[in-house]
Amino acid sequence: MDSDPQARTVEGLRVATSTRVTVDLTDDQVQAVGLPPGRGYQVAGMLLDVEGEPVELPRAVSLTVPIRWLRPTDPPASSSHHDASVRGG
Repeated sequence: MDSDPQARTVEGLRVATSTRVTVDLTDDQVQAVGLPPGRGYQVAGMLLDVEGEPVELPRAVSLTVPIRWLRPTDPPASSSHHDASVRGG
């Protein structure tokens, strides 16, 4: 995460999954389907597997938010707390 002290904003990434996809057409594909060249075409839709079920893909989205929107995370657990998802060596 990067922060810009002058603008008082912070930039980060949000990763989510989506069944939506967008594919840019090449010049050869544009010509093959008879579209006017030079416009930068895209095909947008839903990705399905061979059985017609939606396939989810990860997608990263850049976010810029004011620093004042940020809040501290939950306080750290006490030293007597044992979190099963964290294994020490």
